[in-house]
Amino acid sequence: MKYLKYFSGISLLLLLTACNTPETPAPDYQGNWKNTLENPKLENILVISKNGENYFITNTIKDKESGKTDKKNPMPASVADNGLLQINSGAGVVDFAIDAKTGNLVGSGSVYKKAK
Repeated sequence: MKYLKYFSGISLLLLLTACNTPETPAPDYQGNWKNTLENPKLENILVISKNGENYFITNTIKDKESGKTDKKNPMPASVADNGLLQINSGAGVVDFAIDAKTGNLVGSGSVYKKAK
């Protein structure tokens, strides 16, 4: 009887483990993302590049008149368990997510559209 309980417990555990559905994979954040807020003088683009399992985010600001582009130092980012892309900015964590309806990148109080 003792062995029957033991094998029943293992069988139940295996069954529950097999029924566990895997998490949905996080979206691929890499690419150039243009800020949707139109500025007549500046163009703001986030460049997100893959770095192993993590990402680098580089904020680029282009002066439309002179054509000069100012690139900020890349910031490391990682995908959290909930699928959000997170940057530790020193003052706190900034979350980014891709809106499933529009495909836009949303975060840090801004909305970015994937540049072509």
